[in-house]
Formats: sequence, C-alpha cells, structure tokens
Amino acid sequence: MRDDVRVPDYLARITVQDVPDEAVRAGMADALGATGDDHPEPLPPTGMTVAFEVPGEAPDLATALDAAHRHAAEVLDGFVWEVEVDPR
Repeated sequence: MRDDVRVPDYLARITVQDVPDEAVRAGMADALGATGDDHPEPLPPTGMTVAFEVPGEAPDLATALDAAHRHAAEVLDGFVWEVEVDPR
C-alpha cells in the first residue's frame, strides 16, 4: 500500500442500554476506544443509556459498519446495544 493513500475515517455511535454505573461506563469507553459519550457526569444510581463515539478506519461504509458491529459484540457481551456509522 502506498503511503499517500488514505483510508476513509468513520465515526461509530454505539448506544448501550442500562449502563449501571460510572465504573462500567469507564470500562466500556476504554475497551471500545471511545473518544466520548453523550451523557453528562455522573450517571444516576439507576443507570442509563449511553451512546459512545468510537472512531475507526475502513475502506467503505459497509466494511465500517461490519467492523463496528464486531467490535461492539466483542466488548459489550451481556448488554443490549446498537450501532450507527457515519463517514467523516
């Protein structure tokens, strides 16, 4: 691959239902490689839905969506989640 060929960037929005507390939220963010999420600190004691922003690279949108789904499945076992991907 040539050095001047750039792989397109994407941003995955991975929404996780019922994140129970700050420790779990921080662990998810770290494991996903998230650059941020959509909920202000701290989470309420009852937990909350959190959408993480996870950047990545893929040659096309279909590959990006597949990669984001596989990554979420590996990290979020036991949680209910969904993925949206937008090219940047």
